Amino acid sequence: MNKMIQAMIKSRISIKNSLHSNIYIMIGSYGVLAIILLCLAMKWLFNVQLEPVFQQQLPPAWQSNGDLNHLLGTDSVGHDIFNYLLVSYKTTLTLTLRATFYVVVVGAIMNYLLFFIPLFRSIIALFFRVIMTIPPLLSAIVIALVWHNNIHSILIIVGLSYLPRFVHNLHHQIIQEWQKTYITAHRLDGLSTAKILNGYIIPNIFPTYLIEVIVLFCHIILALTVLTFLGFGDNLSPPDLGAMMYRMLSIINSNYWAFFSSGIPIVITVLFIHMLNFGVHIVLTKRAGN
Repeated sequence: MNKMIQAMIKSRISIKNSLHSNIYIMIGSYGVLAIILLCLAMKWLFNVQLEPVFQQQLPPAWQSNGDLNHLLGTDSVGHDIFNYLLVSYKTTLTLTLRATFYVVVVGAIMNYLLFFIPLFRSIIALFFRVIMTIPPLLSAIVIALVWHNNIHSILIIVGLSYLPRFVHNLHHQIIQEWQKTYITAHRLDGLSTAKILNGYIIPNIFPTYLIEVIVLFCHIILALTVLTFLGFGDNLSPPDLGAMMYRMLSIINSNYWAFFSSGIPIVITVLFIHMLNFGVHIVLTKRAGN
């Protein structure tokens, strides 16, 4: 029992030291944690609802005729804009996590299989290089124009648009690790390819893998917001931040905060995630230098 308690204390200290290893990791990790807690406790903290709460359009609370109960005012049909923002933010994060999860799982499986099938490796790598010359967001918009206009199709489209870049970057890291001297030594010792991949290559590229996932999340959240702002995903309920920005265009002249407030959470989220990514990159660079 004492050993278990000591192990828990050591792991807690290790996590704390990792979070406080540099200012970027500290701000990024605590920011991401705050976002997660906000989404989980949203119903209890703010009593969020999307039903119309007022009969007329209200300006923000700090303007004349504003109401302190409606901080950002209400829209043309009486929705509280602050509640609208919270619900949309949670929807955006949920959709982004779903699309990122699909890409990560499919990309990991593809990389694993490509490593054992050298015949298709060069062909698929060349195919992905050609696709990567097309901006992913542009390809997502083009595919969305000719495919089904619902949110499930949009998630698949965004995932397919960013999958080639994700697979190519990870495959490049795997091949670089495979060509290192210590891997050659293990191969000469008679270790099988599967044991080398599972026991050495994957653990060594795992930090890089996490960085790729973080970057992928940032790209997907921006892509989904742009697509829903343009009107794709017509069965989206509740709305996300892109759909909110589109709906708030109608009142931008009388309440511009209703429009700009839907973009601020995306900027803050991407900023926190990039700071976390940058901090992790600094730590990995120092370890590689040592």
